[in-house]
Amino acid sequence: MNNLQAVKFFEVIKTYHKHINDDFEQPQIVIPTLRAYQRRAVKWMVDREKNNDFLKYDGTPFSGGILADEMGLGKTVEMLCCIMENTAPPEFYNQKVVIKDCIKKPLVQIPSTPSTSKYIEYTNDKELEVKSKSSSRSMLESWYKSILSEMSTVPKKIIESNVDEDTHIVACYCKTTPPKSILVYCAMCDKGQHAQCVHFEPKPFQEMPYLCSNCWIVNDRLQCKATLIVVPQSILNQWIDEIEKHIAKPGLKVYVYNGVHEGYIQPFSFGDYDIVITSYTTLSRDLNYVADVNVDSQNCTRLRHSKRYNYPQSPLPCIKWWRICLDEGQAIESASSKVCDMTFNLRSVHKWAMTGTPIQKSLNDLYGILKFLEVSPYCHRKQFLQLMKGEETIMYNFFSKLIWRSSIEDVNSELNIPKLTHEQHWLTFSQIEKYFYLSQHDDCATIFSNCVTRLFPSLDISVKNIDRKSIYTIIGPLYKLRQACVHPQAVNGQFLKIKGTMTMEKLMDVMIDKCRIVCNDFLRTLVSQHNALAGLYLIRAEPATAVEHYRTVLGLMEKYKDKKLKIDTCQKIHVMYNLATVLDENTTISRALNDSDLKKDMELLEKEYLDASKQNIESTHRTVKFYSDKVAKIIGNKTLGYSDWWSDMLDWIFSPNDFLAKVQMELEDYRVPGVPNIANRLKSVNDVYNILGVWLADLDTARIDTISKLKALEEIPMTDLVQSALVCHLRLKSKKGNSKNRRCYLCNAEMELQVYESLLFSVSNKQKNTLNDKTEDKDQETMYESTSKGLWKMSQKEFLLMKLFQYGQAKIINKSCLEDAAEHMKVLELVRKEFRYLRLLWTHLSDSLSAHDEIVMAKSRLRLGDNITPAPNEDGPPKKKSKREDENDVILEQYVDYNLMSLTGDMPTTAAYLEKKVGTLLYLENLKKEKENSTEVDTCPICCLNGDAGWAVLQCGHSVCNQCLATMCNHSDAFEIDCPMCRNTTPMDSISYVKNNREGEWSNIVIKGSFSTKIESVTLKLIELITQDPNVKVLIFSNWDKALNLLGEALDQNSISYRILKPGTKYKKTLKDFKDIEREIYLNETMSLKYTGQV
Repeated sequence: MNNLQAVKFFEVIKTYHKHINDDFEQPQIVIPTLRAYQRRAVKWMVDREKNNDFLKYDGTPFSGGILADEMGLGKTVEMLCCIMENTAPPEFYNQKVVIKDCIKKPLVQIPSTPSTSKYIEYTNDKELEVKSKSSSRSMLESWYKSILSEMSTVPKKIIESNVDEDTHIVACYCKTTPPKSILVYCAMCDKGQHAQCVHFEPKPFQEMPYLCSNCWIVNDRLQCKATLIVVPQSILNQWIDEIEKHIAKPGLKVYVYNGVHEGYIQPFSFGDYDIVITSYTTLSRDLNYVADVNVDSQNCTRLRHSKRYNYPQSPLPCIKWWRICLDEGQAIESASSKVCDMTFNLRSVHKWAMTGTPIQKSLNDLYGILKFLEVSPYCHRKQFLQLMKGEETIMYNFFSKLIWRSSIEDVNSELNIPKLTHEQHWLTFSQIEKYFYLSQHDDCATIFSNCVTRLFPSLDISVKNIDRKSIYTIIGPLYKLRQACVHPQAVNGQFLKIKGTMTMEKLMDVMIDKCRIVCNDFLRTLVSQHNALAGLYLIRAEPATAVEHYRTVLGLMEKYKDKKLKIDTCQKIHVMYNLATVLDENTTISRALNDSDLKKDMELLEKEYLDASKQNIESTHRTVKFYSDKVAKIIGNKTLGYSDWWSDMLDWIFSPNDFLAKVQMELEDYRVPGVPNIANRLKSVNDVYNILGVWLADLDTARIDTISKLKALEEIPMTDLVQSALVCHLRLKSKKGNSKNRRCYLCNAEMELQVYESLLFSVSNKQKNTLNDKTEDKDQETMYESTSKGLWKMSQKEFLLMKLFQYGQAKIINKSCLEDAAEHMKVLELVRKEFRYLRLLWTHLSDSLSAHDEIVMAKSRLRLGDNITPAPNEDGPPKKKSKREDENDVILEQYVDYNLMSLTGDMPTTAAYLEKKVGTLLYLENLKKEKENSTEVDTCPICCLNGDAGWAVLQCGHSVCNQCLATMCNHSDAFEIDCPMCRNTTPMDSISYVKNNREGEWSNIVIKGSFSTKIESVTLKLIELITQDPNVKVLIFSNWDKALNLLGEALDQNSISYRILKPGTKYKKTLKDFKDIEREIYLNETMSLKYTGQV
């Protein structure tokens, strides 16, 4: 049902209520004077409760309905008047509780320890001295007492736990026994609870027995005079304020129910109040504390073991309320939600649902409310659908007895409120925002297309037949476009690294950087294609054509140098080396002026490329030496276990067992997943001696081995390192694995580092398999992979030393020992810092080795491999035969022509994409330049006039005014134009447009800060409203917190005070301040008020 059909439905419903007049006398206790439409509504509601002739399908009367007045018409006051006008009669709630008859079975108890049972045994001090009886005698006595209790007419009494009584079993809800607790026993099941745990007060129970929460569920519902009102959590406090504001003293007694999790409330307690208010959140949470009311707990199958944990049942379903009212009743539209499940367990004489929007999508939205109201037979899905599809007269006649609707248009003359006006502001993106939005649009369109293709191979499907999850998956990517309209930073996942609010200048820089990265990628791809073609032509013995491709690459380097586009250094080295080599081998090819400098330029590039890693090695080596010298200065030629302060301290510990227990507990908290915990090994002081002694010795050995390995690594010539790494891991991934004999110098050093690391830090060194094949040689050794991931915590042994040191500081007075301990702990700290740079030194050595290998690889080009006939393939080129992984530059002869044709076809496409992206980059850079030099006046190169109407930027970066562009397009026969400056061709769909600064009524107002178009427009509108009325109050809603935060920063910079309303402890105060303060801007997230209409 669309909006027009919903309006028609309500208009027809209102025709059935035209005969109702406003001759209703409001209760004197209600402070405000009701308007005529409110008196009519209250009269209808009271008649629905007192004089209702509407019967359910089973013949029972139905009382209640749906109060559907539009938001802001005072539904709260109308409901309060109805509550005051029709209170519960005394004969309804002044009734004695009748306990259901239940068969009481003998209670046979086998005592259990508190650690295995939740039941608690209560004994007095004298009983502890008595020798325990046999189990058979105890069971006989229990059976005898249960028989006597059934025959006794004396009601259960309060029993204090310190009275000299026999042992009692208590099924309470507490974790620990309260001090000086009082026990109360259920009259139905004989189970006891602590009085303070169940909020037991003797006064209401003087003439009736006590029931536990489980038995309240089984027994008949307790009739209560109170009205239960269920509201959204966000407006719960507002309801309390409305009652205090509109009801005169002494007013109504109101109780706020916060759920069973905050303590069990006796059902009798609710009878002391007129109104009980709770929230939908509390209802859904209480559903976890609701048992099946149709199951008699006394007749349930006995469990083999008694329950270890007891929890109370919610008291709400145990009561038959006088009235239940759901505010914002659309919350139960979904009949399968937790809130609905809980509301269907509630019973009352009158049931009401208050909602300003009972119909949001279609008439089917009413089904959830009808199910709550229990209007049979239409509270069942089948009969409800038959009603919807049946005659409209029957449907309207039925709903006219349930729904009361008043709209603002109908009662506007009674409200005397100013006329509501709507303003729509059409905004235009700035150029950089438009570019960002279009880029997001392209990304979202691609994701959307992929999702649709993946979910629906066949597009012959109706949208209404798609499930909700698939709809969200499809529409999800488009959600970002809505956010992009507000501010680029409001888009989820964008610009996470940027702290603070992103200005449009920052956005411009980010977009330029991203575009330059894309241009670099296309440029590298194009260079790779030229290099590959050159290699293929050399294989075909066509050196002249190969030289042309190499020279083209050099031309690309010069062409895009001024645009700050870069080619990889290895690609440059490849071109210069191979071009020089081909020219030397083919003297007949003509030379260029700079050909003689190719080798020289290549050597400079190599030196520059290798110097970066060399400088890193030297810098890290100096840092390692700095920490090594510090360690050597303290310990000299001694080992890391030079000091025995910890052994002396162990001897001085007064209570070793207490110390070990404390250390074991702290080690459990300190442990790292995957690292064996040494806490279980600390059985005695001797274990501490052994563990620390062995660890210090192993640590010293590992440090010496690691440093010596790295020193040896630096002394080995780089050519030998590269050669050994090639055989080990650098390029070759042999199926035979990396045995110890074949492992290179670098890997051996890494093994020592990992052993040292596992001793020094709490890291898990897991074995990793360096092989891809499962059939490896048995003699291979395993490599180790550190799982520390940059989080280096001290080892458990050092942690144990630190605890010893702290114990000595607190307990032992021996300055010399403590000084030795402090010095030793400092050494260990220096060793840990030293290791970090030892690991970094190994990393830089590895990078240097890789750099040398990359230069060697960069100089290689495609070459022919063995001519092996491959298997034929009907769908394309022959299938390639597998080759060694270190032979990436090898190609079989039969693939030369195919690859040549493929690269020749792909290269123009790559060049076109590159030119297009370069044009976009120039466009963005011109935008930035124009904004920076906004005072300078540019002229069109054709008409030499100022481009007042805007500019058109071509792919080459030159721009013309829009009038001249129109003339150029009219004279062009194709879909492209030539630049009047450089004659480069630009497709018409690739032309970018720049609009001059906007003009209008706000052009004279200057906004502080740089924000998006929408944020600035909202800020301008607020300034305009404040200028017109200094005491104006404004509400601003948004679906996203991020958008509100961005707007808040704009308001801060422009000295506009505001408040942000969010659920929490300050919610009520913020809302009250907004109502009381004269001028205030109020920001609120829409989703937090999805069931409310308070403002």
